[in-house]
Amino acid sequence: MAYTFQKFPMSDKLSKFSAAIILLCIVYSSFLITIMYFKTNEHNFQNISELSVNAINQNYKSVVTIIAKLNDYNKNPLSNFISETKKNYIGSGLVLDESGYLVTNYHVIEGASEILVKLYNGEVYKVLNENIFVDKLTDIAVLKINANKLYPAKVGNSDTIEVGQDVIALGNPIGLFDISNKLTATKGIISAKKIDFGFNEDFERTYKDMIQTDASINPGNSGGPLINLAGDVIGLNTFVISGDKKKIKSIGLNFAIPINRVFEIYQILVKDGFIDREFSTGITVREIDQVLMKFFRLESSNGVLVIDVEKKSSGEVAGIKIGDIILKVSGKDVNSLKDIRKIINGELLKTGDKIKVIVLRNNVQIELNLSLVKGGIYD
Repeated sequence: MAYTFQKFPMSDKLSKFSAAIILLCIVYSSFLITIMYFKTNEHNFQNISELSVNAINQNYKSVVTIIAKLNDYNKNPLSNFISETKKNYIGSGLVLDESGYLVTNYHVIEGASEILVKLYNGEVYKVLNENIFVDKLTDIAVLKINANKLYPAKVGNSDTIEVGQDVIALGNPIGLFDISNKLTATKGIISAKKIDFGFNEDFERTYKDMIQTDASINPGNSGGPLINLAGDVIGLNTFVISGDKKKIKSIGLNFAIPINRVFEIYQILVKDGFIDREFSTGITVREIDQVLMKFFRLESSNGVLVIDVEKKSSGEVAGIKIGDIILKVSGKDVNSLKDIRKIINGELLKTGDKIKVIVLRNNVQIELNLSLVKGGIYD
């Protein structure tokens, strides 16, 4: 007798029911997870929003507008980064001392015949000529106004910033400060750090270790602070890179000078009134051409030839001799005096600093330490 096996109807229904229950559980779990995700992120967004508001409130009294009256527009090579209003050029500034000292970009005031500072409360102060201190190379200027009980910003540490960190740019874009006496804030992240543009010969500026952010910076923002969510100033908004030279607008490539450099320059300018970059080494060099290569039996035209060294100069003290070939300055190859100046300016060197030079003498490379002495002459 043969047996035939059939599926039990009850078992088949149970399997389908179980599958439906499992599917329902999965859908419900996904729904709960989604709700929890959005609630968590909503809470995070609220926290970030609250931090942003608090950070702005900590700094709005520290941000000022700078009004530079220029006799000649062409005197300011970076005028595209400054907002133009009725032939005045508007930028931003930051109070760093309650006694009246504030900092801004040098290009904000370059070529100005008169400088006015407008505070958060609408008060306007004229800056006297003797209260203007600048360092053109770093694009930093310090102004002193005769006002008391100002609200200095909290200076942070730009060495500890991280890419992806939330930041806020404060300032006076397009002169909007004049309408309500209130600053404008834009938010973004730190896109990159330690961006080195080196020495720009056209503007005669060195932009080194710059902070890149996608927080919008527009004409008029120059000289205003870049802050983190704790309200610490980490940079000084300076310029943007735009594909349109005629219309300088933010496309997410915005740059700020790190506050550590700003504060270092600020302290020197407040103390001394200037930064001494007028130095000499007493060394005269010339480029190596085919004639010199043949005369000195050189195998290449790399480096620059030392043709004179002044007596008692820092060059002589360092041990540099006529006939030496300077190959490197601060670890960088040089082939002209222009290369050397670019390196010195790019390193933001000042009187009293030392640089390392590699010279070729009798086919032997020698490392020497060269001091940058005032006038280049030792007494």
